[in-house]
Amino acid sequence: MPGVPCGALQHHTVPVACAIICSWLLIQVHSAICQKPAKLPLVGRKPFLAAWNAPLDMCMLKYNINVSLDLFHISGSPRAVHTGQNVTIFYANRLGYYPFYNEQGVPINGGLPQNSSLEAHLHKARKDIAHFIPSEDFRGLAVIDWEFWRPQWDRNWNKKYIYRQRSSELIAQAYLNVTEKQVQELAHLRFEKSAKEFMQGTLKLGTQTRPHGLWGFYLYPDCHNYNVHAHDYNGTCPQQESKRNDQLFWLWNSSTALFPALAIRKGHMDSIRNLHFSQNRVLESLRLASLTSLPYELPTYVYTRLGYRDEAMAFLTQKDLIHTIGESAALGAAGFVIWGDLNLTSSRHNCSKVKAFLNHRLGQYITNVTRAAEICSDLLCQSNGRCVRRDPQAPHYLHLSRGSYRILSNRNGTFTVTGQPSKNEWQMLADKFRCHCYQGYEGERCDIFENLHPGRRFQKCSVSVNWCCVCVWMNGQTA
Repeated sequence: MPGVPCGALQHHTVPVACAIICSWLLIQVHSAICQKPAKLPLVGRKPFLAAWNAPLDMCMLKYNINVSLDLFHISGSPRAVHTGQNVTIFYANRLGYYPFYNEQGVPINGGLPQNSSLEAHLHKARKDIAHFIPSEDFRGLAVIDWEFWRPQWDRNWNKKYIYRQRSSELIAQAYLNVTEKQVQELAHLRFEKSAKEFMQGTLKLGTQTRPHGLWGFYLYPDCHNYNVHAHDYNGTCPQQESKRNDQLFWLWNSSTALFPALAIRKGHMDSIRNLHFSQNRVLESLRLASLTSLPYELPTYVYTRLGYRDEAMAFLTQKDLIHTIGESAALGAAGFVIWGDLNLTSSRHNCSKVKAFLNHRLGQYITNVTRAAEICSDLLCQSNGRCVRRDPQAPHYLHLSRGSYRILSNRNGTFTVTGQPSKNEWQMLADKFRCHCYQGYEGERCDIFENLHPGRRFQKCSVSVNWCCVCVWMNGQTA
């Protein structure tokens, strides 16, 4: 049966028909062709990296308990005595002169970004970067952890409200004969301008001095979907918060990686609420990763923990490991980072508990999901891309098939995977996952080497746009 052109439909139905067809086509073309390529992995062709960022070295120093981290591709202790690590986290007191108020309300480094010297901060930050990351060829994760204030005025609520109060007081002291509304407006503008300059300037310094590292802020982007106790909770990022994330384009455009965080609660152990919480936070990060002016999507490294947010030494169940690490892998994140503080190593008991968790449940699961991601990349994407769920909400995971593989534990705390993919495994994976090709490759299976300018792929997108324009134009001619 011959197709009916849009212009041939009755003029009353054409606009609706064209709009539906065009919208559908644009979505299909964008996901299949217009998606920016992924940045090449930090380590080889490992599509899903496992990173460690907790101070386990203290277990050896204090209790002579050696905990192997060999199952992680990269690692680093957050203790200040360590330098030159391929996972480096900069807390508030380790990078320049970060302005904030402490818990007693005492201003540190001026308290407010607009009350502090950006020039002095960057001068000190340059020295701090050289100290903690001495190699100019650094090729790891550089994570800035500034949590005292947020760069957007409206997001400084609860304990962070002090930044709005002090900003307003600063304006009121500097100007006479101004209304309260004018004070608020000016305080708002000056705080956001200075906050942006501090964050953007620090990222620019990092990417200039250590250009091969991946720089970003811990907990950014944030979905603010914390209302997990709500009766109808589905984890969706509030629309207002997604809009605010869009307004932080300058931050994503200055970053070279995104570091969202998944800290789930024991009170919702194994529940679909933890799944929805994690899933939507990762999806929001992946959405924003594509909005920058870079020719590739920013890699997303998801921060998570050994235990629950409300009980750190109660370690994640198998199901909640899937809800966090497994969900991140299936959605297309570049990797995950396990963070921890000195509480993990505060006693011999805690060190032994961490070691047992790594040597059994956690170690087995990390081995499972990272190896499965590699196999899927090999089978579907020729090792030139990573596998991503076709349907983001589908319960499909990158897990080794029990019928084809075995995970064997070794005495040194590492694991060995044995087995081969079955004949129908490729088709099973292809039905559930698609390829997100690395820079330089394209095609459904990432088997076409892109030897032309990478902008060529985006020229294809204009075909569907032009088709829609013609469709609407035809309607206008026949109406």
